[in-house]
Amino acid sequence: MEKPLLIIVNGLPGSGKTTLARRLATDLQLPVFARDGLYEFLHDALECTSNGEPPLLGLISFKLLYSIAGSLLAVGKPLVVEGFFGRPDLRGAEFRQLQQQHNFEPFQILCQADGTVLLERFMARMQSIERHSGHSDQAWIEENKERLLKGKLTPLPLDGQLIEIDTTTPQSLDYPNLLQHVQTALTPTIK
Repeated sequence: MEKPLLIIVNGLPGSGKTTLARRLATDLQLPVFARDGLYEFLHDALECTSNGEPPLLGLISFKLLYSIAGSLLAVGKPLVVEGFFGRPDLRGAEFRQLQQQHNFEPFQILCQADGTVLLERFMARMQSIERHSGHSDQAWIEENKERLLKGKLTPLPLDGQLIEIDTTTPQSLDYPNLLQHVQTALTPTIK
């Protein structure tokens, strides 16, 4: 059996990861799982708004993401995962552990954007009524504003392909070219 492809869409908050991951998943007809989506699901299921948030909910959402990915990789199925994997050494070690369990080929897409644009997007998202209440955006931005303004995130230290893309404007992203790269990497694994 060929190694399944794990497409990892990574980047700072506001860099367009979720939009890109969903678009790729639709065009490639692959399942997509987002760390924030799992976090929000758990937050709601545990009724954290009224019961309080368990201290390890963020960590649990990462573990759940890896578990779901592992279930598909174990049967040779490619998929897309998306998240802010902002601690590259720790998250890289977690992905390597997953790779030891389910021999997959990583394909990392790192979304980068102008830091001022990222800050504007983040602030707009904080004000949106559609933003899930479980996110501690104000506390996060107070601690990470300078990091966000840099606009770049360190890639995960993984083997496999790495493509860094600019998502500052819709015109700065060559989506057809990116899609072609992923399709080429995926071709041997599609059944």
